[in-house]
Amino acid sequence: MSVPPILCYHKVDRRRELGVTHLSPARFAKQIERLAADGWQTLSLDEVERCIAGRRPVGPRDLVITFDDAYRGLRDHAFPALSSVGFTAICAVITDYAGRLNRWDVAYGGRRFAHLAWRDMRRWQSRGVEFISHTATHPRLTWLGAQQAADELSRSRRALGESLDVEPRAIAYPFGAASHRERTLATAAGYTMGFTLATPWRGDPLAVPRLPVYIWTRAVPVASPAEWLVAAAANRCAVGTSIFRRVTPSAR
Repeated sequence: MSVPPILCYHKVDRRRELGVTHLSPARFAKQIERLAADGWQTLSLDEVERCIAGRRPVGPRDLVITFDDAYRGLRDHAFPALSSVGFTAICAVITDYAGRLNRWDVAYGGRRFAHLAWRDMRRWQSRGVEFISHTATHPRLTWLGAQQAADELSRSRRALGESLDVEPRAIAYPFGAASHRERTLATAAGYTMGFTLATPWRGDPLAVPRLPVYIWTRAVPVASPAEWLVAAAANRCAVGTSIFRRVTPSAR
């Protein structure tokens, strides 16, 4: 079993903010065009699943592009850039916030960003973008009671199935946070694959690692050991967002 390189993007938007996961459309397009020019090819969710199950070899230029949070800017900037070079993508949806502003998050710099509406997702389903769960409201699952975490997982899966006519089988854990308990709950909810962030690959299909892309990521965002270390450290800092939301409920 092996895992192809998996990138995780977040916001691609012309509007600026203070968050470290925000990329301008021009910077994102430059990265994608460079990857395509270097001969990389993207894999579908099914192909990723077959790779980690050992039923498909990982090619030397295989790559997976994912997005967390399903922001509306992807519709206008990221998805067209991918389509122009024939790339596919996997996008994780916070289902309770489809078509709404991101009031689940800290408003860095005072800005709020809208999420994709279900109609946007349906449009891009037929153009190479697959949609998976990112829970219902984006909590840090490891901080929830078991029943509440289970509800987040099952409610999101049900909403995706009803809204997009799919059988959701993958979950991208918010903040990449998933211990053994969360992976067990995900399995019970019907998921067969789970995505983390900047974690080691240990052969568990419910804990598939991805490399987050930040504003400082180099032009060709394919992982090196140093980038994994920096990404792991940066992702740990995201705990501050969870703490801020916990102590300031009115920020949601």
